[in-house]
Amino acid sequence: MWWCPQAVAGAASTAAFFLCEGLLGRHFDVVPNGVAEPQPGDLFLFPLASGGPGWWGAHAGVYCGDGEIIHLEGTSGTSPTGIVAKHGKSHLVRTRGPAKVLRMKGGLDAAALQWRIQAAMDMVLEYDAVTCNCIHFALALLGLGQLNGDMMFPALQ
Repeated sequence: MWWCPQAVAGAASTAAFFLCEGLLGRHFDVVPNGVAEPQPGDLFLFPLASGGPGWWGAHAGVYCGDGEIIHLEGTSGTSPTGIVAKHGKSHLVRTRGPAKVLRMKGGLDAAALQWRIQAAMDMVLEYDAVTCNCIHFALALLGLGQLNGDMMFPALQ
């Protein structure tokens, strides 16, 4: 599994995101803590439970508005099914720790984001830490990537 083309592409896209944003700020600007209210489409990066340096390797979610963040989590056990969930921002900050917030440069299409969020809530996703993780999911919601195989968002009509 580790050396199949999907695994290599998945690992490369996750690493590329952290390198491009961490070092270059290619698609996002950092929103300083407490300076601005979250806006729909803001990318929240929470520290992983396992720790690690800074926000590298973070858990990602997208702010939906109304205090909610949508994100993809893997399930525990042997099932590869992922859970697409919306949680309150304050709940995620309380349970996962302080988030780094990134905002897309140039804004985004709010109607397309809401459409993708609605479609995502009805999806059944196979979570994979390498090929279909929370970073892939968040970037697909923002229109900056796509999920593998059958898990692509249908074209906007």
